Amino acid sequence: MTPPSRDDVPMRDAGAPAQELLALLSTFLEALCDPEGGLDLYRMHAADAPVRDSAGIAPAERIVAEEFARRHRDISLEGGERLPRFSDPVFLHATADPIASEAVAWFEVSEARQRHSLVVALGTRTVAGAQRVVWCTPAAKREPWSFRDGLLQSLADYPWMRTADPAAPRALLDAGYFRRHPSTVRFDALPDARFGCQMSTACCKHDFEITLPAEAQLLIDALPWQTLEPRLTGTRLPPRPDGKLQLKRLDETCRFLDSRGHCLIHRTLGRQPFGPCCVFPFSFARTPEGIAVGLSPVCGSARLGLGISPRDRAQDLRERLVHAAPRSTDVYRLAPGLEIPWPRFREIERGLCECLAAGELPMRRRLYVGARLLGALRSNEPIELNTWTAGAPEPITAELRAAMHGMLARIIGWDRATLRRLPRRIPPELSTLEVREAPILTQILRNTLYCKVYSFPFDLTTAYNHLIVLYLLALIMQSASAPLTEEMWRELGSLGVHGLLRSMLHEGMPEGFRALLGTADFGLWMLAA
Repeated sequence: MTPPSRDDVPMRDAGAPAQELLALLSTFLEALCDPEGGLDLYRMHAADAPVRDSAGIAPAERIVAEEFARRHRDISLEGGERLPRFSDPVFLHATADPIASEAVAWFEVSEARQRHSLVVALGTRTVAGAQRVVWCTPAAKREPWSFRDGLLQSLADYPWMRTADPAAPRALLDAGYFRRHPSTVRFDALPDARFGCQMSTACCKHDFEITLPAEAQLLIDALPWQTLEPRLTGTRLPPRPDGKLQLKRLDETCRFLDSRGHCLIHRTLGRQPFGPCCVFPFSFARTPEGIAVGLSPVCGSARLGLGISPRDRAQDLRERLVHAAPRSTDVYRLAPGLEIPWPRFREIERGLCECLAAGELPMRRRLYVGARLLGALRSNEPIELNTWTAGAPEPITAELRAAMHGMLARIIGWDRATLRRLPRRIPPELSTLEVREAPILTQILRNTLYCKVYSFPFDLTTAYNHLIVLYLLALIMQSASAPLTEEMWRELGSLGVHGLLRSMLHEGMPEGFRALLGTADFGLWMLAA
């Protein structure tokens, strides 16, 4: 008969170890739910236990006990009835590692606010003859976790320690509870938006700069690198001057990919704990009606409309949302300086998205109709869609065309790998070219508009003019490479949805043009350039 492993030595349900663990969790929950229980809660932890600090989590030994207690009291009083109230633990099972003096115990715990029960795992270590808490986390069910497994699952909830919805967590147990019981949010998205991860890892290799909060290092340190990937043992992410950690630079591929290009951290935890990785390819904007969900066309699945609609994945989006900082505003604008109410903004935005999707028209004509619509709305002129659909483009002078071409040349002269491969000469026949892969570009333009990455002023006309510049950049890329490469499509998506074009436009724009960027005339001139 094969003896049980040291990670799976069951304790008797009735006996000193089980009773001791039950008493420990009972005392832990009482202290957690008591605003004045901070000092007792702190003293129950092992020195290396991850506990709340002012900004997130840190090992208990790095935190002053009195400061911990003060912060615990403030959070408890501020959170009030919004914080969970745990009580009445019932012992279910435990496993022990006598060599490491560590145990993993499972309990059923009542939560009084929502009036339901949940499964909670507790990881302890014997220190100087007494049981100390190292981690405590909820789970969907009793799992065959080792001590390290439970620690990793608990640490992976660190992003929730930085949230205040519905309340700031007192401990990682609260954070895990909020992750599993999120507040209700209404999500909306473009009706044809789709995403299903194809595991291409393009997002792990694209020229994003990715940073993480300092506590991410605790999770990285806890991963079993010797069995996962020995070369990563002892990995320390470089600190930045702002206190964050650098996961990857623009020119780097993420170090945590395995030989097949899959994320080792996601594979180990069954989920993605790092905010930028979890949120991608989604973007979130807060509106009076809920959360508008955009998709980054850097992702091939999102660009091609493959997978599940955001409207059908609310639970998934709630988990991603906690990692994000949704764009928001109290003011909505048709153009710079021209405020409009949210219902009107939403109606115009929807109309522009429908115009961009009008597949019976060439893309240039769709963009022209949208620009004319914005100009008419600004000037309170009649809406004449039939006339605009068949009308001639705006005439411009040779001098204006040269200025527009010069601006585009400065944009493609930016120091970005994909742009460096393009010829610096703007095709003289640019005003007569038409994009050959309109469905893909349609997805990029509509998502750029809908994701509200332009939302520094939440200004529809400026945003729409950004789309027209993206269209012209697509034509320039097409003149150098037809069909466009995957790298070029990703670059266009990145320029639009990730906001790079905004800064590029301002650096590449001729003197005097910046004031015109928020006018419909600017877009019409660009289409004629």
